[in-house]
Amino acid sequence: MPDFIPFVSEPISPFAPNWRFLIGEENTDIDCLQLKEYLLSKEEYVLSLDADNDGSTGLGLDSTTARYRRYNVMEWNNPQINLLREKIYNLYLEYHAACFGKEQPNNNGLTIGCWMNIMRKGDRIEKHLHGYSPQSYISGHFCVCTDNTRTVYVNPYEHQSEDILCEEVENIPKGDDKSRMIVHKAHGSQKMYAALNSPGKLTLFPNYVPHFTTTYRGDDVRITLAFELRPRFDNYIPL
Repeated sequence: MPDFIPFVSEPISPFAPNWRFLIGEENTDIDCLQLKEYLLSKEEYVLSLDADNDGSTGLGLDSTTARYRRYNVMEWNNPQINLLREKIYNLYLEYHAACFGKEQPNNNGLTIGCWMNIMRKGDRIEKHLHGYSPQSYISGHFCVCTDNTRTVYVNPYEHQSEDILCEEVENIPKGDDKSRMIVHKAHGSQKMYAALNSPGKLTLFPNYVPHFTTTYRGDDVRITLAFELRPRFDNYIPL
């Protein structure tokens, strides 16, 4: 069963910023070992494509991330990717219901674009967001192999520097195996949600939400699949 973590403001003043959104999480039974090997077999091909930009992730132009506009993982024929596509759609339906109750989503033309973030020791994804226009929809990611790193979702109005936010998350004890909602010490409002990554974990969130990761310190590769859901977007494929 998925979990839906509320991220809610608690304004005291009528002029204070106000927001409410959910982060949807679900652990799946996808074979991540098989998927890892398949994705690594595609790395050389992806890196042969022209780099565009790294989406403000800080991973650089030598990364698979910097080619996210040049390929779509969901077009690749692989049993685990096909299963993941189904899992994403099912979680989307539950996420929509959690956000809007019985209102049925308009799925006509819902599309998906997906790319892989392949990282190695010392890499991390810097704070960024995927969209903030009136057409903003849903972002997500799937953990293939992540070695107890965290993905951190930040209050959209948070003004503290990324260095301060990173330091606070990095100070979570290494043996802490739970996701943590971190609040402001001064007034108790939610600052950021430090989600613990684990293989098979699928996450959805509004694509205007800033997010970053902790530094990867493992000796193997760290692989996640990031994706966007958008209604009727020409560069994506139907979900």
